[in-house]
Amino acid sequence: MLQLDNINCYYGAVQVLRDVSFGVAEGEIVGLLGRNGAGKTTTLRTIMGQIKPRSGTITLGESELTQMNPHDVPKLGVAYVPQGRRLFSGMSVEENLRMGLLARESGDDTLKWVLDLFPVLTERMRQRAGTLSGGEQQMLATARALCLKPQLLLLDEPSEGLMPTVVATLLETVASLKEHGVGVLLVEQKVEAALQIADRIVFIENGSVAGEATPAELESDPEPLNKFVGVRR
Repeated sequence: MLQLDNINCYYGAVQVLRDVSFGVAEGEIVGLLGRNGAGKTTTLRTIMGQIKPRSGTITLGESELTQMNPHDVPKLGVAYVPQGRRLFSGMSVEENLRMGLLARESGDDTLKWVLDLFPVLTERMRQRAGTLSGGEQQMLATARALCLKPQLLLLDEPSEGLMPTVVATLLETVASLKEHGVGVLLVEQKVEAALQIADRIVFIENGSVAGEATPAELESDPEPLNKFVGVRR
């Protein structure tokens, strides 16, 4: 489904991604792990068209995203939940969700599907987004992205600042997206959270893909976690 081939990106004269190549299949959850500044968020922003690669290609199915306008990428079925959630804090939960529906002209059937995934939001529909708890805001940000009915969901640090019980609920919902054929690319500093739901882990270091492994392989040989993320198990 998603494929990055030899992506090279620069901030001015500084190269920040070097020949990055990996893919995400339909219904697959891929964890993108690395130390701070390794290039994880830059990779997500490049997929979304917010950063233009100097060379390489990004494809989603038969569509090439490489030089696409960032406003057009969601129309092809790519949804992005950035760090900080970026909700419309003065608008209600329902208004935030309907903003998501507009991007691909989705209807009330999509809204029902999303609310089934996040039932707590049903009780908050008229509440202003800025008054929700941190966990509820993250659920709303994810739900709004899913209103696009995406083929691919990009999540950047979804567990940041959340209680463990909220993280568990959120991860369970993300894992359930596999049943709907949604691919997920997950950037997550909480390594155990990523390993819990990912089918595959891609390690990025200094802007380059440094390796990949399944959670089962990392269970028997955790050295890549220490080498590329700084986590000992």
